[in-house]
Amino acid sequence: MLVGLVEKSLETLISKIIDDARETASSILDEAKTSQRRHIEEIQRQVTEKAEKECREIIRKAEQEAEALVRRQSVEASIRARWRILSEKRKIVDKVFQMVEENIRSIKGNDKYLKMLERLIEEAAVAAGGGRLEVLLNKEDSRLKLPLKEIAGKVTSRLGAETTLVKSEKTIEATGGVIIQSLDGKTRVDNTLSSVIRRERERLEPKVNTLLFS
Repeated sequence: MLVGLVEKSLETLISKIIDDARETASSILDEAKTSQRRHIEEIQRQVTEKAEKECREIIRKAEQEAEALVRRQSVEASIRARWRILSEKRKIVDKVFQMVEENIRSIKGNDKYLKMLERLIEEAAVAAGGGRLEVLLNKEDSRLKLPLKEIAGKVTSRLGAETTLVKSEKTIEATGGVIIQSLDGKTRVDNTLSSVIRRERERLEPKVNTLLFS
C-alpha cells in the first residue's frame, strides 16, 4: 500500500514537472517570438526612417537644383536681354556718328571744308606749342592754297610764341584734316578727320546716350 502511494506521488510529481517544463518552454518560446517580432519591427522602423530621410534629402537637393537652375536661367536670360539692348543702343549711336562723319566729309571740296581745315591746322599748332612746325596733308588737300602765314600769326598771337608753318612735301593717308609736327618729329598732333571724329565721339557719346535713351 505504501509502495502504491509512493508511485502515485512520483507520477503526480513527474506530471507536474513535465507540465511546468512545458509551460516554461512555451513561455520562453512566446518571449522569443515577441522579442523577434520587436527586433523585426525595430529593423523595419529604422529602415523606414532611413528611407524617409534619404527620400527627403533627395527631394531637398532636387528642389535646390531646380531653384538654382531657374535662377541661372533667369540671370542668363537677363544678361542676354541686357546685351541685346546694349547692342541695339550701340547700333543707334554708331548710326548717329556715322551720319555726323558723312556730313563732315560731304563738305570736302568747298569753302566750308577749307575753313574747317584752317581751324584744324590752327588748333593743332596751338596744341603743339607753336614754334617751327610742319603741316602734313593728304595728297588732295596738299594742292589747296592755305593761308599758312596768316594761321601762324594767329597761333603766335594766342601763344605768345613765334610760330612758323611749313607745308610738308610728304603726304599722309587720311580722308582729310591735318597732322602738325615739330621739325625734329618729337611733337606730333593728329587732327585728321578720323582722329577728330573719334575724339569727339568719346567726348559726346555719353551726352548722345542720355539724349537718345533717357
